Amino acid sequence: MNRIAALMLLAAAPLHAEQVNLVQAGAEAYQVWGCATCHAIDKNDASIKSGPSLYNLFQTTPRDREVHDPSSNTKITLKADKDYFLNAVRNPARHLAYAEKGPTKGEAYPAIMPLFTAEVVSDANLEAIWHYLLNASEDGKNGPAVVMGEIKADTAKPEIENRAAVLVDQRPRVIRAPLAGASARAIHVGLPNGMNFSFDPRHLSLRSVWSGGFLNLQKEQTGRSTPGSDRGYGARDVLDPSPALIPLTTDGKPVDFEFKEPDLNDDEAIIRHLEKGGDFLKELASWDAEFKGYHLDPTGHPLFHFRVGKNTITQKITFAEDGSLIIEISGTLNTPQSFQLRQAGWSDVKIEGGTLSENRWTIPAGKNTTHRLRANLGTAPVARAPLGVKENLDPQPATTTPAQADLPAGYTIETWTAPKDTFGRAPLFEPTAIAVAKDGTIVVGTRTAGIWRWKNNTWQMFAEGTYECLGLVIEDDSANTIVIAQKPEITRLRDSNKDGRADSFETLCDDFGFHGNYHEYTHGPARDADGNYHFTLNLCHANNDRASYKAGGNFMGTMGGFRGWACLVTPDGTFKPYASGLRSPAGLATTPDGRIIYTENQGEYVGSSKISYLVDGAFYGHPSALVSLPGMKPGAPEIAFDLWKPKTHRHALWFPHNKYANSPGSPAWDLSNGNFGPFSGQMFVGDQTLSTLMRVASEHIGGTDQGTMILFARNLASGIMRPCFLPDGSLLLGQTGRGWQAKGGNEASLQRIIRDPSVNTADILSVQTNKSGFTLHLTAPLAAAVTPETLLPKFQLESWTYTDAVTYGSGENEKRKSNIASLSISPDRKSISLEIPDFATPAQITNRIHHILLNDAAQLFDTATSRPQLEAYQTVHALPE
Repeated sequence: MNRIAALMLLAAAPLHAEQVNLVQAGAEAYQVWGCATCHAIDKNDASIKSGPSLYNLFQTTPRDREVHDPSSNTKITLKADKDYFLNAVRNPARHLAYAEKGPTKGEAYPAIMPLFTAEVVSDANLEAIWHYLLNASEDGKNGPAVVMGEIKADTAKPEIENRAAVLVDQRPRVIRAPLAGASARAIHVGLPNGMNFSFDPRHLSLRSVWSGGFLNLQKEQTGRSTPGSDRGYGARDVLDPSPALIPLTTDGKPVDFEFKEPDLNDDEAIIRHLEKGGDFLKELASWDAEFKGYHLDPTGHPLFHFRVGKNTITQKITFAEDGSLIIEISGTLNTPQSFQLRQAGWSDVKIEGGTLSENRWTIPAGKNTTHRLRANLGTAPVARAPLGVKENLDPQPATTTPAQADLPAGYTIETWTAPKDTFGRAPLFEPTAIAVAKDGTIVVGTRTAGIWRWKNNTWQMFAEGTYECLGLVIEDDSANTIVIAQKPEITRLRDSNKDGRADSFETLCDDFGFHGNYHEYTHGPARDADGNYHFTLNLCHANNDRASYKAGGNFMGTMGGFRGWACLVTPDGTFKPYASGLRSPAGLATTPDGRIIYTENQGEYVGSSKISYLVDGAFYGHPSALVSLPGMKPGAPEIAFDLWKPKTHRHALWFPHNKYANSPGSPAWDLSNGNFGPFSGQMFVGDQTLSTLMRVASEHIGGTDQGTMILFARNLASGIMRPCFLPDGSLLLGQTGRGWQAKGGNEASLQRIIRDPSVNTADILSVQTNKSGFTLHLTAPLAAAVTPETLLPKFQLESWTYTDAVTYGSGENEKRKSNIASLSISPDRKSISLEIPDFATPAQITNRIHHILLNDAAQLFDTATSRPQLEAYQTVHALPE
């Protein structure tokens, strides 16, 4: 190690661990790691959650806790002490708690909690959570509110060893991330000369300047993320966040899009705009200005593009050797363009072109001319510490390793090893967007590691600095033009010079609210036949109830700007929010017949996760989104749930909660013409929490959408968010487990499922709803020895409904078993028809989910291999006439 780097390490090393209140630290960790999603902690929380309530569980004198012991299949009693708590987190499947209240009282919770290793949640964080839970019990049984202790910081590492540190070597780095002192849409640039700056679309202006270390995104890449990541090691402020050069509109207003992108964590601004009852679209149009994106020059330096009135403007920000700031303005100015200058923090301001009067710089109309402003910032650039390694942008060989999962017979799985970053480090590589170009190039988008292309068994980074890419569409044959959805916007990436890396980042749409909340995801895009790009906007999860309208719920709400809506942007750039009431719409796709479909995650106003088709003007159940209607304020009687509940658009299918799914992702369709098995035309959709993959066979009866859901795979490596069929008929699965720990246990994974065509698998292919019962279509014929008489006792039928209400999730309501009056087998022995007396009373059948279970299935086939049990879940809304 060289002497400078060694001195930096010594300076960064903590002399002692920090003394903190472990109860308060535990409350924060409880949120960061998502514990509150599955476990209630409040006495009055009546939500139906995936895990047991933790209120009053841990007390100063440990109480008894009844649990199911899977190893002996018996009920045993343990003390709910600290050891029990630690084991429940580190080895959750060892003992399964029994529900102590609610509709499932006396039943053991399913073994769906992921394993949280010390690498995921540290021992120090777990200790803090323990003190928080102990304090949360009722008075007289609870622990103290203040427990001072040490949370040891990680031993300081050189930046090269910190995967979250964004390093700068010989080229500029351009990164979108949430930093204090700017909106969450800001773009941050680190330059080789040691200077760094932020450009903020909120003001179309330079905001901050600092020297030294660039960015440390550890907060953004830990758990569910904590908005407000840090600057890099040794960073030193040069220019505070006051906007440096704000363009003025034609009526003389400094551009300020605070109503749609306030500064990060500015709750007061969010509250002010939420409670004013305005008209978002009218306010947007009134500004007559927009951010258009940026492109990289041949050196990789960004040039920012925006429009103000009739003027299209390009701005380049650089620094002279002495640290002086240089801002270049060019473009097409059809009218004179004025800029408002900051009044402090710089000196000796000089311009080349235009006129400078007090704090206003006015540039005359004209084309293809460049004007410059130069200002003294009072400091020279600070050299960056040597990295000890050079950046390498060359392609990398791709490798795979065999993997294990619970798959049907004839299918195997492999894991694709993630590429290294350009400095040779193992990045946080969470593949949450996948598409395939016509030439076979596979494009993989990630949450924090940029966009990568896979071709001819090599990886190459296509674009960096994107902010939670959750979907993409390839626009050309060779993946040189790609449209992505990232948290702050819909962006078109283009490799215009054909060097293998994107150099154009065109903003297609950022006309919606984005406040930097960790849960404000943008899902999509899905492209329709007219070239429109559809996307869905997640609600947020904020602790300040006034800064998030939750419509009476405890968790999810909106900070405004059409959060909780489905939207589209047209080819000419028009933004249209068109369907409301969405909660956490984590999956979005265009069906093979051209419809737009989305998956919704269970929670408040969503009794169980579901699949729905998006329809213009429809409402989908969560009333928080309605506050974005013109003139509406939080709590307005016009947007009360009771008024809108009857208008709720009916979903197509329910996911059976805690059985197949808790948090489903995007669907993909098997169009492989049999290369993936007998499932052609069926939808495949995964679940982020349970690490499962399901098949869906759609059914349409009298214009009503419903259908069959069947488990295809479980025990995958991480949380399945984005499946994609490859040209050879195999299925690639993009997975993430960060923040919402997946049952598979891994932080992320990219896996491929491959079929062996020589092996036949026996399963339920689909279920057909008839006037008097169900017909099960099979993938293989029943053995000749199987008769209706031997088959009938093997069936079990049960159904229930889920209720959408303000409480978090729903139990299985109105459960009933159905009898089978008779059973018949088709001549080809690949269909089983069930006559069910309950069908004579349609109200006992419709608007319910039906569990069809076939036991001892392995004995029923002699030409194919079956699982021990076959099952399907059929959502029924309508019966044939």
